[in-house]
Amino acid sequence: MTNLASIVEGLAKQALGGGQNNQSSSGLGGVLGSVIGQLGNNNNNQSSSGLGGVLGSVVGSLTGGSNNNQNAEQGSSGGGLNAQSILVAVVPLILSWIQQQGGLQAALDKLRGAGLTSQVQSWVDPSAAGDNVSNSHVQGLFDDQDVSQVANETNSEKSDVYSAISTVLPQIINALTPQGEQSDNKEANDDIKKVLGLVSGFIK
Repeated sequence: MTNLASIVEGLAKQALGGGQNNQSSSGLGGVLGSVIGQLGNNNNNQSSSGLGGVLGSVVGSLTGGSNNNQNAEQGSSGGGLNAQSILVAVVPLILSWIQQQGGLQAALDKLRGAGLTSQVQSWVDPSAAGDNVSNSHVQGLFDDQDVSQVANETNSEKSDVYSAISTVLPQIINALTPQGEQSDNKEANDDIKKVLGLVSGFIK
């Protein structure tokens, strides 16, 4: 097992405001259910197909129903989302990007090819602290249109979205490689599919 589910669950709990919602929402499915909330009601007009549908639905519930996001002031400039919620919103974007590269190993090769060899090493090594990645590196890797879409839907700046990717990408790579270089790529790719499926599963 990789640690992907725990990382996503942790981000989701923080977006909910520290995870005080203990209404039998144990486990990733429950926590995502709470974050993603009333998708069916809020996003009937959205197609649930593709990255746009997933992101729109995740973000729609975070901006819609959740008035317990009063700590939004500490978030990004204009909008109703706090910084933690934007971190959750980029999770499907990052996981889809890994899939588009052809899976975890291909994504790691792509990151190394982009000049991030030492950073990738620090993310994969379970005992390392995990080096940061700059927004400029991330900009060269992720599709600008997808990032713009997340920015629009979270009512935030593109720079905030790139910043969130820079924060979450190392955590996701680290979570997918619990045994370092010896980690099972197939297991990692299966877990990516599972988490993306969970997010999509809440779309009515």
